[in-house]
Amino acid sequence: MSNLMWVEKYRPQTIGEVIGNEEAKVMFVSWLKEWKPGNKPALLYGPPGVGKTTLVQATAKTFSYDLIEMNASDTRTAEKVMKVAGHAAAEASLFTFSGSKGTLILLDEVDGIHGEEDRGGLGAILTLVRNSKVPIVLAANDISDVRLRDLKAECLSIPFYPVRPPLLLALLRKICEKEGITFEEEALKLIVSRCEGDVRSAINDLQSVAERTKHIRIIDVENLTPRNKQITVQEALKNIFLASNPAQARKALAEVEIDYDLLHQTVHDNLPYQYKNPEDLASAYEALSKADLFFGRVKRTRDWGLLSYGLEQMSMGIAASRKKGYYPIGYKFPPTKLILLSKTKSQRNLKNALCSLISEKCHVSRKRAATDFLPFLQVMFQNKEEASKIAAWLNLTKEMVDYLTGKEPEKPSLKTRKKSR
Repeated sequence: MSNLMWVEKYRPQTIGEVIGNEEAKVMFVSWLKEWKPGNKPALLYGPPGVGKTTLVQATAKTFSYDLIEMNASDTRTAEKVMKVAGHAAAEASLFTFSGSKGTLILLDEVDGIHGEEDRGGLGAILTLVRNSKVPIVLAANDISDVRLRDLKAECLSIPFYPVRPPLLLALLRKICEKEGITFEEEALKLIVSRCEGDVRSAINDLQSVAERTKHIRIIDVENLTPRNKQITVQEALKNIFLASNPAQARKALAEVEIDYDLLHQTVHDNLPYQYKNPEDLASAYEALSKADLFFGRVKRTRDWGLLSYGLEQMSMGIAASRKKGYYPIGYKFPPTKLILLSKTKSQRNLKNALCSLISEKCHVSRKRAATDFLPFLQVMFQNKEEASKIAAWLNLTKEMVDYLTGKEPEKPSLKTRKKSR
């Protein structure tokens, strides 16, 4: 048996060999053919193993592009991003080899950029895509994270979906034929159903069984270790609100990568749209409020043993509250609170800077400046003469004066925004 992984051995080399997601393939190829400097980058998103990265690699070969890849194994600080991809994006000619049509940059798993180790990475990618002289492709499993909102706005989003079972089954049959392996049809169907449209997982499972036997039976597949599956926030919400039993709701928390505070806020925002019966809704909110109490105690006391109680109330408690039958109607993410905070961030920063100046001049705390001084200044600034004197004494900026007078901040014109890019 060869040591070569079958996912690499049978990786598609042409666009036609990539199975499934035909609409996404057409959209991507059309985007690349029509791309010119100033056009948007492409953002391919969908669950793992459905062909996002493979399509980019096959397309690069088909159209003779030099492909530069960054993936989740890289530490994507701003410095690292610019070092690896920055020069290629700005000076395409330096990276173009004989017979090549040009450079194509792939930034894979951009939804994995977070935490201290990736400081500044998303900001650097935004700068990169706005100024690139070569086509850039981004790939992600889940683009619902609020941190990716600005990046999504800059891209042409192309969705990918799980590969349909008949296509996946045909692929497994072909691999078995090439490897000289016999099989029970139901065994291959079981592999396909286990992997839920994930091509990479299906091939890995097939190879795992084939390393032990040349004839694959159902019992061989049943003995495979259960797969640790990651689900999107929307799938987690569906499993919590519409769980067939409380254990299914609790399992959703183990399968989704999201901070529990953020999920708590998301559940809160979606709950009144999902449960219409007043009794169900009241019972669910009771469970959610208990979860909030436990989370609060964890933060105050650092007793992490209480966390599991909060998580159970937020998942199993809500699932157990449902007595009526409901249907999924779509889920809102990110939470309204985060969207509002994001929109008002510049105004809050301006207010904090203003309170710092008041604090320094009047020798009070910033908290007291906000509660005792700011409201009076807003009244006093209705008098233009007084406003001018106070502004000079406090050394206020024009934006601070506009804030105190209640004037709406000026929005940059379209020309200004284009120049800033």
